Amino acid sequence: MVEHTVLQFTFIHFLHDWSRSGTVVYKALTAPYSKLFVVTESATGVKSTYLFHVRKNEEVLVSYDTNLAYIPSRCVSKSPGDSTSCVPE
Repeated sequence: MVEHTVLQFTFIHFLHDWSRSGTVVYKALTAPYSKLFVVTESATGVKSTYLFHVRKNEEVLVSYDTNLAYIPSRCVSKSPGDSTSCVPE
């Protein structure tokens, strides 16, 4: 069974090497995985940052019309607030 995560985001950050097809499909190019940071905001305005490790050649689908990200994995960590301002390389 392959796990997927769908999040509505306020900010999305692709770290490492990714290819892009159009504006919606992003493919991880770094072995063994590329990092993906997704910032969400609850109805009360509380932000959270999720970190994903997306395996090489896996694809992330992004809808900028609805701010939804379809991610082929579960998050490896979650932190309070928007922790992407100083993302380490």
